[in-house]
Amino acid sequence: MYTIAALLIFCFIIPFAAQASSIPPPTPIPIEHRSLDEIYPAALKENTTLRVAWGGDTPVSGTGIQKIFESRFPGIKLDLRLELSKYLDVEIDRHYEASKGLEEYVDVAVIQSLQDFPRWKAEGRLLSYKASQWNDIYPELVDKDGAYAGLYVFSFGSTVYNPDVYPNSSTLPTKYPEFFAPQFRDRIVLAYPNDDDSALFLFTLIVRKYGWGFMDRLLQQRVTWVRGTASPSQVLGAGQNSTSNQLSISFATSSAFATGVKSKLTNDVFMAWPQTGAIFARAKAPEAAKLFLNYLLDDEWQKLVGDPSVRFATRKSFDELGVFRQKNVDLLAYGRFLSNRSDVEEWRAKFEELLGPPQGRNPNCATSQKAFYGACSLDT
Repeated sequence: MYTIAALLIFCFIIPFAAQASSIPPPTPIPIEHRSLDEIYPAALKENTTLRVAWGGDTPVSGTGIQKIFESRFPGIKLDLRLELSKYLDVEIDRHYEASKGLEEYVDVAVIQSLQDFPRWKAEGRLLSYKASQWNDIYPELVDKDGAYAGLYVFSFGSTVYNPDVYPNSSTLPTKYPEFFAPQFRDRIVLAYPNDDDSALFLFTLIVRKYGWGFMDRLLQQRVTWVRGTASPSQVLGAGQNSTSNQLSISFATSSAFATGVKSKLTNDVFMAWPQTGAIFARAKAPEAAKLFLNYLLDDEWQKLVGDPSVRFATRKSFDELGVFRQKNVDLLAYGRFLSNRSDVEEWRAKFEELLGPPQGRNPNCATSQKAFYGACSLDT
């Protein structure tokens, strides 16, 4: 015999459960079916500037996309806000908070701070959108709801060198301890690990493998440390070398934006990550933003972007070496590393104890754009 309580449960809970079961599942986000030329007129009708937060640490990293995109799509004005990703994400959040959540700093973010995208999605700040090449991107590199996607792959750990100094690459290191050889003393230039999270992760991988004794021996080589992951390769470039500049080799740098250098793949552990992009839900130019993301994933741009010596890509069609088949790199590890901020800061503090605070100006100060926080006016 039912008690009064049991009858109440039956009367109220069962109908509610039946109602809940009848709620249809969320509508899947469709993949963009329009071509670039079909999105373009819709973007033109917006008649507003497309604002993009573009993570980078050398002005030249934004020059190509700015020129090519505006040439490819006349009438679309691109405001490319190039800056270190660690500054851009702070500015994005500061602007959002200052507006009390009413507007975003940019329409699109393309940055290496991978930990930000899940948070922005959880806050309801990202537009669910799947670009036309969605199914060609590795599923591990996209948000299942279309909030963000990996656009291309960068990596650090290869030996980057000046071929005028080392015409025979077979003599160059393929493992990090080989940089301890006497001929590399006073010749190594590296990015500070305590300045950039990607360089920090590379050095973290190296120390996890070889121990802190690796750093002790590396410092005996009288390394030159610089700010910016592109800076070492630019210093190595033939145009910047002279008899007074003996710097000729590196392993903590990107050669994607340098001339006069070559790269040799490492046989040691290295790091790589998917540079990731998203459209903000409050974008002032949503159609232009969609055009921009589709272009970054289009064959035309994919043929141009990234480090030609590495040949990894987020799109399976362009991933020549198969990044997920590589034994010395885990493409998803950097994202996991960034998500644990206390761990990141602990590693940063350990390297800073050895090296001291990063010295030098923001590497983007060569642009006319004002760097954040007055960094261009500071000596450190």
